[in-house]
Amino acid sequence: MSGMKIPLRHKALLLNLYVSQYLGLGFFMESLVAILRKNGVALEQLGLIYSLGLFMMFRFLWAPLIDKIRFKRFGHYRTWLFIWQSLMVLSLLHVSRFDVLSELQPLLIGCAFFAFFAASQDIAVDALAYKIVSAKERGIVNALKIGGGLIGMFIGGGLVLIVYEHFGWFYAMLILCAGTTVSLIQLLFFKEPDAIHSIKAHEPSWRDFYRFWKGKEKRRWFLLLLAYPICISGAYGLMTPVLVDAGWRLDHIGMNISIFGSLLGMVGAFGAGWLIERFGRKVILIWTPFAQSIGIVFLVLPASGHAHFGFSMLAIGSIMFLYSPSATVLSTLMMDHVEHSPALEYAMQHCVFSFAGIVSAGVTMSLAGHFGYIDVIIALSLIAVATSLFAWFLSDEVAARNDGSPQVELIG
Repeated sequence: MSGMKIPLRHKALLLNLYVSQYLGLGFFMESLVAILRKNGVALEQLGLIYSLGLFMMFRFLWAPLIDKIRFKRFGHYRTWLFIWQSLMVLSLLHVSRFDVLSELQPLLIGCAFFAFFAASQDIAVDALAYKIVSAKERGIVNALKIGGGLIGMFIGGGLVLIVYEHFGWFYAMLILCAGTTVSLIQLLFFKEPDAIHSIKAHEPSWRDFYRFWKGKEKRRWFLLLLAYPICISGAYGLMTPVLVDAGWRLDHIGMNISIFGSLLGMVGAFGAGWLIERFGRKVILIWTPFAQSIGIVFLVLPASGHAHFGFSMLAIGSIMFLYSPSATVLSTLMMDHVEHSPALEYAMQHCVFSFAGIVSAGVTMSLAGHFGYIDVIIALSLIAVATSLFAWFLSDEVAARNDGSPQVELIG
């Protein structure tokens, strides 16, 4: 059965499930921040909104429950998705009742519940994708994951803000509810199939947190998950302050990064998925950081005073286009490393990758304050080259395991 192709309707379901996570999160973490700041809300309070991302960061803590508690009659992960998707819609309807300025505290509590439900939904949809997709098609499905997240951020963080400006908070929430309900309707007509490859018999438990990372190969894989996002996440974190210091207007920065950049990111994600299927994991794993090392250097142009539109857009476009392929290829390999518990093991790996990216963005910005933009940008480019060499050192057997095996082991 490993040669079966996933039906188009299943790909559409997975895409919409991934989009729906970030419709709400994109609105709350981008548009809501802009709305509140425009109305004079203190930065200290706005910082609480960004803490919503912690649910995604630590979702592996409750992932074993989603593997462990099974609903055989209606489908294991399909039932969990019904639960979490329904709660996402209900939480958005609940949040729509509040006034965005005078009832900020209960509104933020409602947003926190939505973020928890969205993180839990992400656990279930990743596990479902692992279960129903062949190893050959994991690159395309993880492109749907990364591209779907960008689409959700693009709509929720940009287009829905336009609805708010013209029609108000209630109608903006209704648009988010409608978008989130689409995948809930799709689930009604979806029958969860049996796994297309066997998963080793195993009773999920929290001991799996430690068992999964045992062995030299897994420790090397852990190091690659930490190293891989450092360069491009650091460059992404520098884009906005570089353009601000170069004299760009805030609305121009937001438009070009959020809209133009997101569109390029989608192209990069889906392109990477196609390339993985066409050329294999090993080639894309090795060459993505090398391509990033070149793209990052373009950020030197606005950082050194050459900040006119053409040079600045070259820097933004290069970084945004090359940002998503790294997440796509690593997410594909994360699925390959799943052994027993899809929800837990995928979530754990993805949280390591996300944590490294977030820390890199913060540390890079701090280092730029001490050493200047240009020195840090050059250092990031060199780190990207080193990461490419590290990936080459670890990837000898990736191509050999690219033929349908549920696991890909990286060895040095």
